[in-house]
Amino acid sequence: MNLLQNRVAIVTGGSSGIGRATAFALVREGVNVVVVGRNISRIEETLAAIREERKNQLSTRSLLGLALDVRKESDMEEMVQRVMEKCGRIDILIATAGTGGSTAMVRRLPYAVVQLPTKEWDEVIDTNLKGVFLSNRAVLPVMMTQREGEIINVSSARGATKGLAYAASYSASKHGVMGLSEALAEEVRSYGIRVQVILPDVTDTPMMHVTRNLAPHGLLNPETVANFIISMLALPRDAVFSHPLIEPFAIQGRNEILSEFTGRGT
Repeated sequence: MNLLQNRVAIVTGGSSGIGRATAFALVREGVNVVVVGRNISRIEETLAAIREERKNQLSTRSLLGLALDVRKESDMEEMVQRVMEKCGRIDILIATAGTGGSTAMVRRLPYAVVQLPTKEWDEVIDTNLKGVFLSNRAVLPVMMTQREGEIINVSSARGATKGLAYAASYSASKHGVMGLSEALAEEVRSYGIRVQVILPDVTDTPMMHVTRNLAPHGLLNPETVANFIISMLALPRDAVFSHPLIEPFAIQGRNEILSEFTGRGT
């Protein structure tokens, strides 16, 4: 039996990167998906692409797109209100909305802390950490009333496992997501709400197109991360994944290395 069938899931950052891939993966599992993002045209394109893939397999209530900002408390409250009006419940929240900082992406150069503008710091922290906090907090009253729910917050293998030089705001935000998720998991365990966090390594998203030097062994496909998120949701209710870290498995060049090694004899 597919335990995800007919569940209601919100995906923040759902019109791009890991969020978009996760929205597709959830729909394939029969989940009613709400795609949340700031860019209405990208949301509409994502929903159109899902409908085209699934054709006549979607019910009239299977998809909803909301142009809202995870950084705004009022928007997250509106998100919950509109989902409840449309679907009547919220079973899953996948918090994928994130940024590396728009100023740095335009410059294509990282900032040292001594040079880091407050505006850049605020943008990254507000999206990557405050946005996770506000979206998580917004769905909690509904899930607590239901006495069940699933929350998966997307952190980062690079940003959360150690501080990255020239990426202080990103590192701080992703470390913060870990701490927030761990604290929340303990707070809501007794309500039947499972909070997990996933740490993808370098993934083929728009942000990584600027910083490919961090990926000498290649990039993860967003679909790979999305499929792992499905696995996390499908776990038996008496289990959790503890900080799963996913990284690329570089195949390119392995045959050459093996040939060189075997050619030397043993």
